[in-house]
Amino acid sequence: MKSLVNETVSHDKFGAGTIVEETDLKIRVQFSGTEQPKIFAFPIAFEKFLVLEDRNLQKECQKLARKKREELERAEAERLAGIRRLVDENRRERMEALKKKRHTGRGRPKTTGTDAVRQKSDKTT
Repeated sequence: MKSLVNETVSHDKFGAGTIVEETDLKIRVQFSGTEQPKIFAFPIAFEKFLVLEDRNLQKECQKLARKKREELERAEAERLAGIRRLVDENRRERMEALKKKRHTGRGRPKTTGTDAVRQKSDKTT
């Protein structure tokens, strides 16, 4: 795709502007009536915020935005799946530790309540 620098765009709030800088991740747009250029995420800004005067370039940017959005969604899904795996693994480890703790405590039954009193009285007589 050709450079977007010097292309005219429109924005609902800021009106017409000119792209003054473009990188892989952002574009800067100088709008009339603003001192500093406004910074937008590239190409995502062309989904909702910016409309290029050149219709063909707008279509290209929208395609790039859809592709970028899909990549971001895929990366987020992978991130969440990784978190779920970690949580599940942690839960399994805790459950195993609890089971081990329960099994190791079964060697000698604890005496409580009336059994404890009975054992003490048996020892004293």
